[in-house]
Amino acid sequence: MDGSLVVYDKEKEDIPFVAEDPASNGEPTPPETEKKASLVVKKSVNSRNQKANPVSYWKISNSKINAFAFSPNNRHIAVVSEDGSFRIIDFLKEQLLHQYTSYYGGMLCVCWSPDGRYIVTGGQDDLVSIWSLEDSMLVARCQGHNSWVTAVQFDPWRCDERNYRIGSVGEDCRLLLWDFSVGMLHRPRAASVRQRNSITSGTIKMQRSRTDGSTSRLRSNSNLTSGSLVDEEEIVHPVEPRARTAMLPPVMVS
Repeated sequence: MDGSLVVYDKEKEDIPFVAEDPASNGEPTPPETEKKASLVVKKSVNSRNQKANPVSYWKISNSKINAFAFSPNNRHIAVVSEDGSFRIIDFLKEQLLHQYTSYYGGMLCVCWSPDGRYIVTGGQDDLVSIWSLEDSMLVARCQGHNSWVTAVQFDPWRCDERNYRIGSVGEDCRLLLWDFSVGMLHRPRAASVRQRNSITSGTIKMQRSRTDGSTSRLRSNSNLTSGSLVDEEEIVHPVEPRARTAMLPPVMVS
């Protein structure tokens, strides 16, 4: 509820948690530093004090964490929060890589594609959003639900190296299926094409160039460890304008 992620070892005993200083000097983390940082490691998994739980304690946001999911290789973790934030964290390095924001409302669910290349989120803006880990950008928004999207999942039997099938359910009591292809992402989007309720027009609207420069990148010399902080502007990406976001209609509504 307070925006923290806590790691436990099921073989260890639990004791009351006391925050550790990143510099290991016994001083608590200053409140102003905690507010500026997008990820505050109150206890690192690399801490010398690992005799009891919790083995790690991260402060992610100032609002409730609604869901999180590990990537297939267990290297990254995706976290969505009630404040509308979506974060990608390097779990092993305890490093915040990217932070994105919804159009409005909280994000409620998140999942990874079987190959770990894409992340899908759903939330209170009634949209299913597709994100690319490789390109650090929003790929498309899926519009079709009439209420909050409460769960999303890839269909492993309908996913390969180029094509993906996504299922989503919402508080509108509907199940929607979505398809997208990697090949769609390399062709520029036709700005004059209006969304129609057909798979063909949806395919055209999914066309988008990877060379869009609207996404800020993490500088190559930036390094966030358990004992260092980086500026938010390096990792916080601006909200992609609706006019420049590919909209994908569902291929099935149930």
